[in-house]
Amino acid sequence: MAGSTLLQLIEVVIAAAILLVGVLRHSASVSILGGGLLIGIAITGLLQPEGGTVYRRALVGYTIAGVFVLGGFVLYHFAA
Repeated sequence: MAGSTLLQLIEVVIAAAILLVGVLRHSASVSILGGGLLIGIAITGLLQPEGGTVYRRALVGYTIAGVFVLGGFVLYHFAA
């Protein structure tokens, strides 16, 4: 197994654990954060066939995830 693959699997486990903790503690903000991290990891993986460096793919993926998290926090603030 390549080192980058192992790193991605560790990232997924950590993000899923954050999401699970948020769900079990009924904490919307922690759940949104965990979901955002999983979205960032997924987008980074989806962009792999497009090429480019891993830094560029991660920047794009986690930027989109950051927008999701910020939007989720805003929606939660006004819904609560």
